[in-house]
Amino acid sequence: MKLTRTGGNTWQAVPAAPGERLRVAVLCSDDPQHAYLVSRISRELDLVGVIVEPGAAQQRRLWTRRAWTDALARAYQVRRQRFTGRSAYRRRYFAALTGADAPPAERVRSVDWINSAEATAHLEELRPDVTVVCGTTYLRSATVAAGGLMINIHGGHLPEYKGNHCVFFAYLRKDYRRIGASLHLVAARLDGGALLEVVRPGIRPQDNDEHLYDRAVHLAIDRLVEILAALEGGQVLLRTTPQEDTGETFRHRSRKPHLDLWAWLRIRTGLERVPHLPREPEPVRCLVPREPAPHETG
Repeated sequence: MKLTRTGGNTWQAVPAAPGERLRVAVLCSDDPQHAYLVSRISRELDLVGVIVEPGAAQQRRLWTRRAWTDALARAYQVRRQRFTGRSAYRRRYFAALTGADAPPAERVRSVDWINSAEATAHLEELRPDVTVVCGTTYLRSATVAAGGLMINIHGGHLPEYKGNHCVFFAYLRKDYRRIGASLHLVAARLDGGALLEVVRPGIRPQDNDEHLYDRAVHLAIDRLVEILAALEGGQVLLRTTPQEDTGETFRHRSRKPHLDLWAWLRIRTGLERVPHLPREPEPVRCLVPREPAPHETG
């Protein structure tokens, strides 16, 4: 199947033969949400391959490059997650969703760096129409060029929150209506590509930022699978919206221990109550009806 750009911001799936499907690849890390992403795509779409850049490899690369501040900050975040029980919560949350829909082992390849020659060559061999990205390090142009239409799942509300820990910083700032996850095209600017959709989870008074992150990413994964399945059906076009050049970019080093302590204390002591905000249905922004070709209308 071929993805054809029909305008400045729309794409159409055109099958070369009846029944042909979109070829979908995944570039991800090895966290629980990534296992769920792979299982959902494996279950409902034509998953041709997965390239995994493990979190440990990402950490080693920081040490190798002598990026001391970033390496120490990332190491702290991993240990904070474990110490607070949030890693265990995330594993339980996504394990209950993932099931046994893992792809065959031969379709999964682990690499030390997502931009390595090995990873790029393998992605070229897979010939994907669409590549879904989640949790990798920054992608270079050669990797992006090999992946067809590349869609990133970002754990934050774009364009306001870019980078890492975006749900946490929205939570910290009491910016509850901008807690969400975004689907966007991969571009040269970090988290700056054109938007497909932004999803927002419902918020409950007992929620912390981990609960909200997991539910937001869960919604984004499910929504992306729905979008790709509809695009594969051929009756809709995929439409993107350019991002405004606004918002802030956060890094692992931005989330310092005193910020976590303050976020915990103000809830624990009753200084603030998390509001109850039911999830509002999202407008279907990125799918538009396709006009039938003349031969289809008779």
